[in-house]
Amino acid sequence: MGSGKSSTAKALSLSLGWNFIDIDNELTRSFDMSINELFLRGEENFRKLEFTELQKHILKENIVIAVGGGAVSYKDSFELLSSKHCIYLKTSKDILLDRLKDDNSRPLLNVQNKDEIFEEIMLQRLEKYEALCKSEVVTDNQTIEDNCNQIMEIINV
Repeated sequence: MGSGKSSTAKALSLSLGWNFIDIDNELTRSFDMSINELFLRGEENFRKLEFTELQKHILKENIVIAVGGGAVSYKDSFELLSSKHCIYLKTSKDILLDRLKDDNSRPLLNVQNKDEIFEEIMLQRLEKYEALCKSEVVTDNQTIEDNCNQIMEIINV
């Protein structure tokens, strides 16, 4: 959350001339509901919807997909993503918390103790991010353009 996945993926797709899919945007469009509203049905249900949407796009050629940070916590999504070149946009906790401090669009962080919950979520996901991703880009103090340039070097484009 807050690493710049959607912004970086969109900019990267434009640089490459590829299609861009943001799974969260696809879900909100398909169901005409916000992510917060979809989460009201339960996180497990949301993760199933996310997986189903990911399945629709994952095999397409010349595509950049932005996937929500929690997708890795759902076994089927993790396995599906493991067959692709995933890049972890690694951002320090302090920078992420600063970016998210006024953001109420993240269902898991709509709590009083945002810092504590965020730390818990990151600890749960970190190992999965590192296991899944073939490459990582440290986004601290970088622009979206910097992120894209690094990714293009990684994928040799």
